[in-house]
Amino acid sequence: MRKTLLTLLLASLSVSALGQESRPRGPLEDLNVDFMMRGYFCVGSKVADTQALGGFGPSDNFPKAVEPGMSVSPGVISLIAKPDEEVAFGGKYRGMKVLLVNATQEDVAFAASDSRLYIVQEALDRDGKWKPVEYLPSSWCGNSYHSVFLGANQYWEFAAARYTGRFKTRLRFRLDEQKSETETVTIYSNEFEGGVNPKQFTVKQGHKPTGIMDPYDN
Repeated sequence: MRKTLLTLLLASLSVSALGQESRPRGPLEDLNVDFMMRGYFCVGSKVADTQALGGFGPSDNFPKAVEPGMSVSPGVISLIAKPDEEVAFGGKYRGMKVLLVNATQEDVAFAASDSRLYIVQEALDRDGKWKPVEYLPSSWCGNSYHSVFLGANQYWEFAAARYTGRFKTRLRFRLDEQKSETETVTIYSNEFEGGVNPKQFTVKQGHKPTGIMDPYDN
């Protein structure tokens, strides 16, 4: 039942709304699922990708300017989890704020599929190994793939899932960035305490596409 209700909820959200703080529809509920959720870190870009084929799914989650007093690491790109800053996830569940910050002096390009960044949440399993508890769907359509751009001293803000499963463990977020055919750069967030269920390491949410820009799961 948990899977059915949450799948219907997330399927009702547009690409532009996923990964953004949404207005609560009432008191927020714990997010307790028994499957891996699809990636939801979607962003908009003010800079056009002139190399992309076009026709990819858009997002209106545009960059914001880094403000004085923000706790960021200068000169680097950071993925920052804020587990103590509660936000609404999917308009119904307790989520947390996550930032992707470019504190360098150059614009940075990130690979995306239908505006979805390659970010997933990971957890330590019972053997002490980091494993993903979220996954990224692939698209059969070449138009889905493009680049998004985060300007110097800008950041993207997300509402991320805050899981409350029975297995208490440590979690983090991981961003994989393909720099070339042979080089992948991985950025990890800070770690935090939480809880997942065992099936979140192995069972994918599953999804039936509703249109050409809505990819099948692997």
